[in-house]
Parts: sequence; C-alpha cells; structure tokens
Amino acid sequence: MTAEELNYRLIESAKVLDWTTAIVPEFTLAKFRGRSDETTVPLPAGTYGLRLGDYPTIVAPVVLGSVEEMQASLRRLHSQMVIARSYMRAEEVINAHLMLCATNPSPDADWRSVVDLAERDETVCRKIIWIPDTGAMEASYKDFLTRTFLAAPWREADESLNAPLDNNQGLAQRTLVAHGLTNEVAQQWVSAVRRVKDDPDALVVELVSAREAAQ
Repeated sequence: MTAEELNYRLIESAKVLDWTTAIVPEFTLAKFRGRSDETTVPLPAGTYGLRLGDYPTIVAPVVLGSVEEMQASLRRLHSQMVIARSYMRAEEVINAHLMLCATNPSPDADWRSVVDLAERDETVCRKIIWIPDTGAMEASYKDFLTRTFLAAPWREADESLNAPLDNNQGLAQRTLVAHGLTNEVAQQWVSAVRRVKDDPDALVVELVSAREAAQ
C-alpha cells in the first residue's frame, strides 16, 4: 500500500462532501516561497500536496519502526510543513494536516503506542496515520476517515432531524460575527472547535492565536 492510494481516497472523500479539491505541488517544494536556497534532505517518494476544502494537507508515506525512527521521519515532514506554510493563505495555516500512510507494516507488530505518540504531537500540525488492512481495505479506510476532518457521521445516522437545516447552516459562525469577530476569525474558531475536542487548553490557545493574528 502506498501514499498514492491514500491521496486518491482523500480526494474522492472530499468530493463526496462537495468540497473543492486541488493538487498543490508547492506544498512539497524544497524551498520557502520567495527564497532560492533549498533543503538538502529529500522527501519520501510519493509525497503529495493537497487542498481539501479549507484544509491544506500533505500526504506522505511513513515507515513504522521504533519511536526513534518514527520521530526522525516526522522531523523531516515537520520541516516540510513549515516550508509548505509559506505557500498557504494566512487563514488556512491553522487547518494544516499531515496525512500519513504506513507502508508495509508488519502484521505481527502492535504499532499503537508508536502511532499514538506521533499523533499526539501537534507542535507543528495535526497528524493522522493510516495503517491499511489489505484484507479489509474499505473498512480500514473508513475507520481512518472517522478520525479526520472528512468524517461525516450524519451520513450514517438513521434518525432524521426536524430542524430546518438551511437556517442552522453556519449559525455558529454568523453568531460569532454578530458579536464582533471578523468572518475569517469566526471561521477559524468554528474549525478549531470541531477539531480540538478533548484538550480545552489547546483549544483556548488556538482561539486566542487566531484572534491576535487578525489584529
């Protein structure tokens, strides 16, 4: 299994949500925007830059190994994300993600602790790792998708709500704008609340940072 498969699946999942999608080669360039010097450390083969709706994303393969090996791989990808930020719009940097596909993982190894450690480190950006199950590929990808910003739980729900959806769509963002936030900051706040659900301290930092950056 390769990152190319994950790249294709992410694009198709975004299209299901009627999101715009685009391949962004600039996200994988070896130099910052406006500079000529290049990094000398190559990216893994099969690394892609994408925009999925409002989410700038780097898709890359990662070889699962020891904690030290994983951290070494992530340092290179972290550096690439810092470069990629120079090609992003200011309002979308907060939504940047690394989507990683584990290549040729040993079926006999338990990688949960290594993956959990990597995903909990959000110092540069959010990271989510897919370990494909070649024997149950669709179920494997579906489980992965539920942990991403592309999750659409309402599509699986049996119950139907009576509330007029057109009236509720964007209600939180409109309310924030009505109370003094700009539309861009309100959008970032809504996005942050959706993503950061289990760490209130991190959420507060993101909300404050988004507002201060706009001042």
